[in-house]
Amino acid sequence: MKRISAGAVKFQFWFTEFVQAMGMANDNDDFTVLRQQILAENTFHASSHARLITTTGVVLRRVGSLTPAMRALFDQLDPVNQRIMNLIAIMNTEQLMYAFMYDVFRPELILGDRQIEAYEMAAFFKNLPLTHKEAAHWTEETLRRLQSTVAQYLRRAQIVKDYKDTLVVENYLLDERLADRLREENHLDYLAILTGRTS
Repeated sequence: MKRISAGAVKFQFWFTEFVQAMGMANDNDDFTVLRQQILAENTFHASSHARLITTTGVVLRRVGSLTPAMRALFDQLDPVNQRIMNLIAIMNTEQLMYAFMYDVFRPELILGDRQIEAYEMAAFFKNLPLTHKEAAHWTEETLRRLQSTVAQYLRRAQIVKDYKDTLVVENYLLDERLADRLREENHLDYLAILTGRTS
């Protein structure tokens, strides 16, 4: 089982930065050069140099996790599916988010409930130390902040909306070209996460 990290407490969805980095990667896929350029020019308009370093590292790692064929598809997608591609990149690079999407989000689509109740979210995080020993020493505050980060990712991806204490899954439509690319790359697990089906 892949290890999970609490690093996401410092992360955001960073969609605007993701779009910028995707465009830059189309022109030059040397990520060392891209990193140097972003840091030198403060391309992401970060409030501090330390924040810029963190944002740049995370965003470029997300972009770099996508295949060239996946990246080439990005500009052809509507904004909803572009956000979903960012979410895919987050799942590629943050095992905790992948685990949540597979264990909690996917069943909502399969069963047709489409509502992530507060207790379901809480139960996932409460059980983390049982399934991932590295989470055994995380504090309640860390778990709370991670829960907030995961919910924020879903909201920023625009695939859920808030209703009282519940996250309701939106009726988004996964672009068939993106679905085909996931099939080509043997990511039927991602297809199941995003659609509730594997074909």
